[in-house]
Amino acid sequence: MSVLRTILLLTILLLMSCGRKEKDLEAREKQLLFREKEFSAKEEDYKNLLKFRDSVLLEDSIKSDTSYSRVWPDSLKGSWNGRLICRESSCSTYVIGDQRTEKWIFENDSLGALVKILDNNQLKRILRADYISDKAELSFIADSLNSGNVKINAVLDNFNKKVIKGTQTITGRDGCLVKFSIELSSAPKK
Repeated sequence: MSVLRTILLLTILLLMSCGRKEKDLEAREKQLLFREKEFSAKEEDYKNLLKFRDSVLLEDSIKSDTSYSRVWPDSLKGSWNGRLICRESSCSTYVIGDQRTEKWIFENDSLGALVKILDNNQLKRILRADYISDKAELSFIADSLNSGNVKINAVLDNFNKKVIKGTQTITGRDGCLVKFSIELSSAPKK
């Protein structure tokens, strides 16, 4: 009987060790699934970082290909005498052929390039600018308290040493539209 007991004990021990091994195996499997999920999340973060890096590099290459600048070059900084002629108008306040003379001052500040526009030596408005290659895009949006809902956009796309040409579009409060041709000539340096 002792042999039978021994066999019974060995069988019980064997079954118990198999049960432990199964539990250990299940625990290891759960750990492995958890690690795979962690790895998958890190891999996704890595892919997103690569996409972000690639988009930044692409944006930088576009800017460098087009000579993007947040400041005016020295050749443009300073005062320019402006002559604007109305070429198109759906606003009652402007007629085709109307002319304006203004002083445009090209400057840089901590936010980038800007143009101050003076009329009779009084500051009329400030336009923010993006200068890309040989093209400058300027914009002004008045606040509702100041000059109504007026939007002004200008594009300067013909640069010479003494003359700059472009167009200016004004959208009035009531949605009317006025287009001016711009000709800026270099003001004598003081």
